[in-house]
Amino acid sequence: MKLVYQAANSIEAHMILHQLEQAGLSGRIDGEFLQGGVGELQASGIIRVMVEESDYAAAKAIVTEWDAVQPAVIETRPTTTTHPLLAGFIGFILGLASLSLYYYSSVTYDGIDYNNDGTLDEK
Repeated sequence: MKLVYQAANSIEAHMILHQLEQAGLSGRIDGEFLQGGVGELQASGIIRVMVEESDYAAAKAIVTEWDAVQPAVIETRPTTTTHPLLAGFIGFILGLASLSLYYYSSVTYDGIDYNNDGTLDEK
């Protein structure tokens, strides 16, 4: 068996393998079940698509064609209309307000004081 493609994940490896199977070539995926051990293993290069040596040239042509028709990745920067410090300050104020509402609510572990007179109305 010979390495024809090194996949980033098992989905990509299965897409390549299905392309090869549609062309009548047989192959296998090595390392597919090693993704769960990424903390113990290297993070990439563990999933490989393998084919027979006699089918390598045809498989390489299919993989090259598949790579050529993939859409280009366009990186876009997120547009923010609010300054990050202002957004952080607003989040802090909202968090402080919700904490104070929770802290000063009439519900306690002992019961509920509906009219805020200091005595519990319901236990």
